[in-house]
Amino acid sequence: MPTRRLPNSATSRIKAMRTGKERKDAIPAPLVIPYSAGTITKLDVFYPAYKLKVEAMENALQAQTNVSGTVRDNRQMAEWLISDFFSNLQSAVRRKLFNASVRTFYGLAVSDAKIPVLNSEADISFWGDKAATGEAARIAAGGVAITFPAIAEVTAAVTNFKNPNMAQAAAKEAYDAAQEAVEADHADADKLVLKMWNETEAAFDEGNKSSMRRKAREWGVVYVPTPGEALSPDDFSITGKITDSVTGTPVGDAVVLIVESNTIETTDCHGNFYIPVQTPGTYTIKVFKNGYRNKNVSGVSVVAGEIAVVNIQVTPGVNTGTVKGKVLQGINTAQATITVEGTALSTTTDPMGTYELTNVPEGNHNIKATLISNPAIFQTLPTNVAADDVTTVDFNLP
Repeated sequence: MPTRRLPNSATSRIKAMRTGKERKDAIPAPLVIPYSAGTITKLDVFYPAYKLKVEAMENALQAQTNVSGTVRDNRQMAEWLISDFFSNLQSAVRRKLFNASVRTFYGLAVSDAKIPVLNSEADISFWGDKAATGEAARIAAGGVAITFPAIAEVTAAVTNFKNPNMAQAAAKEAYDAAQEAVEADHADADKLVLKMWNETEAAFDEGNKSSMRRKAREWGVVYVPTPGEALSPDDFSITGKITDSVTGTPVGDAVVLIVESNTIETTDCHGNFYIPVQTPGTYTIKVFKNGYRNKNVSGVSVVAGEIAVVNIQVTPGVNTGTVKGKVLQGINTAQATITVEGTALSTTTDPMGTYELTNVPEGNHNIKATLISNPAIFQTLPTNVAADDVTTVDFNLP
């Protein structure tokens, strides 16, 4: 016989409380509300506050994920340019275009012919700064500037790395603090959900356990089969497993949504999910999990008296969307550069003034259109980018 599965994550705790509260608020008197007056008061007070904390944690995690992608891209560029710069320096010394003594300008020993190893963020900052100060000192002493890459390009890449790197540290601290705030409420959340579910089962238990479970599920109680138990179509219509498409490992705490019935379940620590009885028909399943791209599976058939098995692989990564639009200057189209501030994403408008930016991380961004002139003309518009969606942002430059 299926048994209850109490929440073990912030997502599942929120789901349990939300389902119970929304159903309670929608039930008119004198229909049955299975909760006691004390439980109702606790739910009405605790749930909104806990929900805000969980949302803050999720937003902080998304912010950390977004900036991490920028740091990764900018770090690679900085590593390439620093290595290329020192490679050209050492090549010039070997070809006797520079005296070996110039190595000391860059923090190297006179006899050190190696290219600096960039194993850490500190290495990138250190050797990027040494390249800048060394090149300035060597040129001041009468030397010829190294080109391809020029030191200005190296310095710009190092700066572009440092700024998001500091933002990443701040984002991590914000996420850690938000996570601690949620964890501090876990015990109270678990106590409340347990009380809600106990009262629900007591209210609907008239001896027919299958009937009791069906009614209790409507109030958010989650049932799963006991280990080794054969699934009954009286309790479940769809079951399956969510795994990582790269490693094949189970993905726990993933949200599984049945679109047509708005049924939401979460996977257990083994990646398994169990969807309660659905009306026969064709359904679409959506899977959501932080750190993974959203996944849609359509055409899932539910047949009366049968259990559909749907195993789904999800791909690690950041959910992205597309931003497109048009740039005008007055009534005329303008050829401008479009950037997503805080990222390496950019493009230019075509002769018709239109543009399209793909793979923009979901979330809030500032999209900037810049017309190269003296002085430069630009406009920045705040934009929310939704996953797997197209957002239109049109500019009208002064």
